[in-house]
Amino acid sequence: MNSDFRTAEDYELFLYSLPEQFPSIRRSTLTFVRLGASLARVVGELFFDSDFHVVVRERFVYHRLPAVLDWYGWLRSMARR
Repeated sequence: MNSDFRTAEDYELFLYSLPEQFPSIRRSTLTFVRLGASLARVVGELFFDSDFHVVVRERFVYHRLPAVLDWYGWLRSMARR
């Protein structure tokens, strides 16, 4: 994980600013959900140009710094025509 993401707040800000940083992202439903003092999950989808989207599931642990992603999964899906 990038050292710029030391805290939960750092990663949360990164996730919510993805559409501004990457113009090919047309829409984001990513949500950073805190599940207590040291655990969060990220769920949602990123919708891109070219008729595809990515389904995101992550588990983010921040009981020690730097924080880490300890589980993740992504699924790329193409739109059917």
